[in-house]
Parts: sequence; structure tokens; C-alpha cells
Amino acid sequence: MTLACKKTSVRESAAQWNLDALVETPGGDLLPCFVSVISTYCTVQASNSGDGEAILRRVAEALGAPPSTPPQVVKGGSCDGGDEDEEFPFSGSMVSATWDFPGERKGEILAAFRGLFRLGLQASG
Repeated sequence: MTLACKKTSVRESAAQWNLDALVETPGGDLLPCFVSVISTYCTVQASNSGDGEAILRRVAEALGAPPSTPPQVVKGGSCDGGDEDEEFPFSGSMVSATWDFPGERKGEILAAFRGLFRLGLQASG
């Protein structure tokens, strides 16, 4: 199962893999979603809404495990919504969850995110 995204941006360094995406909801709205993967854990932030929580559930399904810690509400996101255009609803708060994993699973985790967000199956941007 994949998430429909209008825009995605992936940044990769030696230490971290990041994804910024606008995820389409069943109602047609676009919500921001941010993913960060390092060697032994990943963090996902989505809009603090029912649709945002649904994104976290889809991530849990793709990773095959619930978050290691209960999701928490955080103020803003990677960009706190201030730099984005106004084409999507943004509540100003995000729900964030973290998944811990053994370092040898990092490749599997990245593959799960690439599949979930359809990276490599369509052009990003």
C-alpha cells in the first residue's frame, strides 16, 4: 500500500536520509509529512489531525511495527509551515513518532519508505 504524494523531496547524506512530502488525503487535501532516518531509528512527522494520524498508521504498516514511543504532538514541523505556499491546510502542529531498529535493518527501513511514498516509481517534485 502506498501514499499518494503531490510533491516529494529527498535529501541524503552520509549520516541521514530525509524526505519531505505533501501527502494527498482521501478528501483531496495535501498534508505535509517529514521523515528522517539515521542508523538506528527513524522519525516521522505528519499534520496533527485524523489524516496525519492515518499517515502514521500507514508508516507502521509499512515498517511492520508500531512506533517505539507513543506519538507526541509537537509545535510546527521541519519548516513550521511558514515557508510553504498556501495550497494545503496546515494546522501549525504536528504529530511525531519514532521507530527504533537494529542498524542492520536500515536498508530494509529505507526500502519500506521508498515503497510507501512511491519513490523511484514516479518523478519527485
